[in-house]
Amino acid sequence: MDTSSYTLEDLTEEVRNRYTSKRDSTVFILFIDKYAVDQSFIMLDSNENFKGMLSMGEDEVTGEPYEDDDSDQCPSEESYHSRLSSDIEDDRLNYEGETYSNVKRNSTMKVYSRFSNVIDFRRALNHHAITNEFDYFIEKSEPTRFTARCINMECGWKIHASLMEDGITFQVQEHSCIRSNKAGNRRATQGWIANIVTDKLKSDGDVGVPDLMKWISKTYNVELPCHKVFRGKEQAYTDVYGKWEDSFVMIDDFKEELHARDPRSVVDIEFEKDGDKKRFLRFFISFAACSTGFLVGCRPNISLDACHLKGNFNGVLAAATAIDGNNSIFPVAYGVLESENTKSWTWFLELLERAIGTPNGLVISSDMQKGLEVAITQVYPNIEHRECIRHLYSNLKRHFHDDFFYFKLWGAAIAYCVNDHDRLLDEIDVVRKEAITYLNDNHNKIWSRCKFGTTSKCDYITNNISESFNSWVGDLRYRPVLDLLDAIREKLMKRFDKKRRNVKKWKGSLVPMAKNYVRTITKNLGEYAVSRSSDNRAEVTYKGKRWDVTLDEKKCSC
Repeated sequence: MDTSSYTLEDLTEEVRNRYTSKRDSTVFILFIDKYAVDQSFIMLDSNENFKGMLSMGEDEVTGEPYEDDDSDQCPSEESYHSRLSSDIEDDRLNYEGETYSNVKRNSTMKVYSRFSNVIDFRRALNHHAITNEFDYFIEKSEPTRFTARCINMECGWKIHASLMEDGITFQVQEHSCIRSNKAGNRRATQGWIANIVTDKLKSDGDVGVPDLMKWISKTYNVELPCHKVFRGKEQAYTDVYGKWEDSFVMIDDFKEELHARDPRSVVDIEFEKDGDKKRFLRFFISFAACSTGFLVGCRPNISLDACHLKGNFNGVLAAATAIDGNNSIFPVAYGVLESENTKSWTWFLELLERAIGTPNGLVISSDMQKGLEVAITQVYPNIEHRECIRHLYSNLKRHFHDDFFYFKLWGAAIAYCVNDHDRLLDEIDVVRKEAITYLNDNHNKIWSRCKFGTTSKCDYITNNISESFNSWVGDLRYRPVLDLLDAIREKLMKRFDKKRRNVKKWKGSLVPMAKNYVRTITKNLGEYAVSRSSDNRAEVTYKGKRWDVTLDEKKCSC
C-alpha cells in the first residue's frame, strides 16, 4: 500500500465493499496501537488521524531486524521503487514558531519544543534515539498524545507529547542508560534514512547502497541491513524529485511546451494503447540548436549508444552524439526507450533522420547493440557503419584469450595502410584460423582505419564519444523520466552558452585543438625527404618508406 496516496476515504470504501452489501451503511473504523502498553480503541474520524495511525506502524513495515537478516544480497539498483516499500510518510505541514522541520539537524529534544505534526515528532524522536544510541518503547500512542519510555526499565527517561492549542509541546528528561547501536537500532526507519541521506545524495550524486551503509555506520554508529538502506534511498529520491507516476502524467505537456518554444525542434512521444488506457514507451528530442549545429559545424560522424536508467521505468537512455570542430562532444539527439530492440531503435533513427537528414559521407558508429544493426540498415541503408574495436575485441577474447590476439587485432584496427592491416590479420590466421572465421561471421562491419571513408575526416576506432556522453549525464539517470529529459535539456543549454563565451576568446582561424595538432605533427619534419615531380605532386620518403602525395586532390598513397 502506498501510504502517501492512500486516504481514510479509500480505506472506508474498501471496508464497505468487502464487509457489507449496503452502500448507504455507516462504517466506523477503530484501531489499537499494539506497541502501546496502555491499549485502547481509537476511532479514525479524519485523514490526519489516519496518517498518524500509519506512522505508528512504521517500525513494523520497514523490514526485519538486522540480526534476522541473513542475506548478503543488496536489492537491484534498477528498481527505483521497491514493492516492499510501504512506510513513506506524509509531507510536513508549515508551522510558525520554533519547529523541527529538518530532524536530521536536530538531535536534542527540549522542553516546549514544537513540531508541525505527529510525523515530524516521531521522526525527530527516532533521530534523537539513534544519535544518542538508545531505544524506547511506546507506552501510549494516540493522534492527540504520545508517551514513550526507555526500553531499559532501570532508566528513568520518559517523553510525553500532547496536542496543544499552540502546537505540540514536549517534556524530556536526560537519558543516561547503556547505549549501543551496533545491533542495528530499530528506530532507524526508512523515513529516518531518507532524511539523513538526502543532502548527501544531492551533493555526491548517485551514491551506492554499500557506500551509504558505511557512511551511516561511521556517522551515526548504527549498522543497518542493505535492503533497509536501499528503500530509504528510494524514498529520499521520491522526496526530492517526486513520484515516477507523476512524471508520466505530465509528459504530454512537456512535449507540447518544447514544440511551443521552438517549432523547428523534432520532439515525439509514443504510447502503447490498451483500450482507453495508454502506457508510456518512448520519447525523442532533437532541439533545433543541436540538429542545425551538427549540420553546419560538425563532421558527419555520429555515435549511437544507450545506457540503462536507474529508475522504476527500467528503460534506456539513447543518444546520438557527434564531435564539434574542437573535438568535444556535441549531442545531436537523445531520448528514452523502453528497451534496446529493433523496433525502438528504428523509431529513434527515423526521428533522427527527420532532424538531420542524410548528410554527405555520414558515418554511424556503434557498439552493435541489440537490434541496432537491423535498424540502421532499414533507416540508413547506404551510410558507412563502423563498429567499436573495444567491444569487438571484448567479444573476441571470450573465445580466444591470448594477448597475441589483442596486439594483432588492435594493430590491424589502427593501421592506415591496407597492406599492414592484411599482414596482421594473416599472422592471426596462421596461429588460429578459427579466429579469422569468427571475425568474418560475426563482425563484418568496418572497424579498421584503412577501410574508413575520407569524407567524415574522423578516424576514431572506438565509441568513446558515446561513452563520454553517458558519463556527462551519469548523475541524472536515477531521476524520473520527465526530470531526466528536462535536466539534460538544461545541461545542453548551459553547455552551449559556455561554448559561445569560450569561442569569443579564441584568436586566429584555427580552433585550439587544431593548433595543438598542427604544432605536434610539424615537429621533426627534417627527417622527411621530399622529391617534387610537379607543383602539386611529390614523393615523400621517411625511414625507408615512400608515399605519393597529390596536394590539389588532397591524396596520399599512405
